[in-house]
Amino acid sequence: MTIALDLSLIAAWLKPALIGLALLVVGSILLLLFSRWIGRRRALTPKKPKLSAVMAAFFVCLTIPVLIFILAYNYYRNSEAIMATLKDDVAKTRQASIENVEGMIRDVTGTLRLLAEEVAADPDFFRTDKSREVLFRALTSAEEIDAAFVSFEDGYHRAVTRIDADRRRSDPKIPPTANWHMNFIDGFASGANRRRHRTFFDNWGHVVGEYSVPTKVDYRTISGYPAAKASGTLAMANPEINSDTGYPIINMRFPLFHDGAFIGCAGMSITLDVLTRFLATHRASPHSTTIIADVTDGRIIAASEKKKSVRSVGGKLQMTRLDNFADDDVREAYRLRTHTNRDILFRSPRDGHELSASFSRFPETFGHPWEAVVITPTADFIGQLKATNRQIFLIIVVLSIAELFLIYLLSRRLSQPIENISRELKSAESLSFERPASRPSKIREIAQLQSAASLLRNSLQSFSSFAPVDVVRGLIKSGIPLALGVETRNLTVLFADLENFSAHAEQSTPDALLEQMSVYFEQVSRAISDEKGVVDKFIGDGIMAFWGAPVALPDHVLRACAGALRAVRRMERANAAWLLEGKPPMRIRVGVNTADVLVGNVGSTERFSYTVMGDGVNVASRLEGMNKTFGTTICISDSVFDAVSSEIVARPMRRVHVKGRKQEFMVYELLGMARSEDPEIGVRPQDKRLNGMTWVASKSFENGDFEEAARRYREILAEFPNDPAAKAMLTECSSSIVATTAR
Repeated sequence: MTIALDLSLIAAWLKPALIGLALLVVGSILLLLFSRWIGRRRALTPKKPKLSAVMAAFFVCLTIPVLIFILAYNYYRNSEAIMATLKDDVAKTRQASIENVEGMIRDVTGTLRLLAEEVAADPDFFRTDKSREVLFRALTSAEEIDAAFVSFEDGYHRAVTRIDADRRRSDPKIPPTANWHMNFIDGFASGANRRRHRTFFDNWGHVVGEYSVPTKVDYRTISGYPAAKASGTLAMANPEINSDTGYPIINMRFPLFHDGAFIGCAGMSITLDVLTRFLATHRASPHSTTIIADVTDGRIIAASEKKKSVRSVGGKLQMTRLDNFADDDVREAYRLRTHTNRDILFRSPRDGHELSASFSRFPETFGHPWEAVVITPTADFIGQLKATNRQIFLIIVVLSIAELFLIYLLSRRLSQPIENISRELKSAESLSFERPASRPSKIREIAQLQSAASLLRNSLQSFSSFAPVDVVRGLIKSGIPLALGVETRNLTVLFADLENFSAHAEQSTPDALLEQMSVYFEQVSRAISDEKGVVDKFIGDGIMAFWGAPVALPDHVLRACAGALRAVRRMERANAAWLLEGKPPMRIRVGVNTADVLVGNVGSTERFSYTVMGDGVNVASRLEGMNKTFGTTICISDSVFDAVSSEIVARPMRRVHVKGRKQEFMVYELLGMARSEDPEIGVRPQDKRLNGMTWVASKSFENGDFEEAARRYREILAEFPNDPAAKAMLTECSSSIVATTAR
């Protein structure tokens, strides 16, 4: 049956494949005849044929791509539909598993709350045998509840549990007919005579056995009791191995308060058998595996294969983790998951079959970091259809090879001159001016392109003799014409200056000053260039630079911040070296702003330069000067902070008003890049603490709570006594407090 089906599929696609090949042969013959006709026409007239005529003849033999498109479209559409079905079924299974767990925990929690209310109302009642009826009703309210119990602060404990085959095997004293169990433990007042009293029932109420044993167990120290006592609310412990059954359980405890005092906990143990059965019966596909696991350590909470959820190590039972689960496919999926947070497709290490692995976190409201894991063989969904797609793909490959061979033969002569032109243009773009060996094309449009390319190359070669090659290369790549004119662009502008340069210049000899200034200009310029910035001009001891022109940079704001940090950190290293040599340091101050500015060629018709201007440039210059006010190193505007706030660490100073602008804006000090480990731009450990403290203080300042802001800034100075920004802001707080009092 399978062979017949395969032959029918091949026969169905063989006919169109043969037709396509026939069309290729006919097209080849027509193209050959057309080529010879062109050769004869060249001898009769010097007029060269148009490229459109050549391309029209060429595309006659390209009808086969229509068939290839149909086949490829069918292949991918089928694959998309199948994978969508797989993802939908997996998502449903995943969601059902999560909802089942949440529902189970929610129902048990409700029952436990009711039990806790009864115990709190009459705690003495639960020290009597009559209370076992209440505990039994709580136990049998849901099949997943394995035990219901009450533990008091004085050591008294009473519990009702189910008895199954696993418990009978763990304790030979349990009667073989027992199905239910009630026990209570004496309080600590019994001293050495403290015992655990056990009673067994086949049908509830009908005793089939009982005994008592000495015990020293203290339920106040185990299974969620301390957490419930400390939090005063429901506590759900992490899953653990039940020593009686050998399988995982979850203990839940609710604190008991009587007359306002804590007296103990009511609790329930949840067995995960019900969840395991649900996962086993609600699979995404016949051969899929569903697991509930803890994200933090990969510990298995429940799995569709119960016996694999625990393992024996050194004679002791342990809960299995995803990395040691007894399934190669699950371990491989977990290993791959550590490298990505998305669902993945991978090959089974056992048999090479393709598998889909899906991971979905429980909602945060659940309270525990659990996730549902679904491992599904894609063959369960797309086995037969995938085989058909492979046959279709084979046909596509055969036709594509035939088409490519024909195109190669017929287009070689046409494409050669175009490739030569491309090489010439690439050479001109990089200003290498290598003259490739090429001969003039016989096609008119291509010949015109060759002539234009040659003219462009010669013009650029001449122009590069009058201007720096790097400038010319940048203008070529940006596409900006060499003429007066500006355009509006969103750019990031940087101003750098030296602190107390005039005094420094007076105290240094010209040669020493020149040496240090050369290092300063070199370090800052290279820092800007390393982040693809453009040094606009040197203004005395100042440097102006910008990002985003002439070549557009989508991340120009972030690069400007990185460039400013590199410049400052490199100057810090230079200053350290100068101090060792006995030379005075040069402290740099930087201002950065991003805004819409005018950029382009500015000047006269005889001499112009490529620069930026506008209000945004003035703000950057003012920001550089504000470092003197705050004692900071890199001041950035609110527009810079808003653009890359998630990528940088910057602490707020205060809102300022600069000359020429009506509106105030917030000024920040840039401390580092939030996600970088590069020591030149990363955040220093002490700056993280300083940043957090400054944000708290600034919030109070901006809200007008100057007393609180002053207190916060004093806290900063207590921890960072040399922080000039905190000193400056403390002065601002004092002035604001005086002004407020005066009003």
